Amino acid sequence: MLSKIEHLSSSEQQLILNAPVLISALISGADGDFAQEEIAQAVKIIHIKTYSETRDVSGVYKNVDGHTSDAIDQIVSVLPESTLERTQYLIDVLKGLNSIFPKLEYTFAQELYTSLRELAFYVSNAGDLGVGMRSEQEKDLAKLSFLNAPIAE
Repeated sequence: MLSKIEHLSSSEQQLILNAPVLISALISGADGDFAQEEIAQAVKIIHIKTYSETRDVSGVYKNVDGHTSDAIDQIVSVLPESTLERTQYLIDVLKGLNSIFPKLEYTFAQELYTSLRELAFYVSNAGDLGVGMRSEQEKDLAKLSFLNAPIAE
């Protein structure tokens, strides 16, 4: 996996590697409080993605697997307390992926984009089994509509 991103700057590499944790924090904190069920679901999904994704994309998840909960706690501890400010901050950071995707091999970029959207969806469904318990804001955030799908050139 690192071979797919080694040509990027260190900050771009770090954003890709941190994306699963940032998305987990974004979705689990969307309703104001960081829902422990959603954090626990994020930890499980990230672990599953270490072996269910393609080899290259699974490497992104392997980077954080084993310390996902600690990584989420660490990010949460430095975020603004206001839900609105926190959400906007995380969106702004994650929007950085939009300038990175075109620098990646298309297949890898597309698989990563799809995988991150799946992660957001599954984290947002934690605890409610999809019975409509999520807020409208959380449903919208889980779509990661602020990320642009990679385009084949």
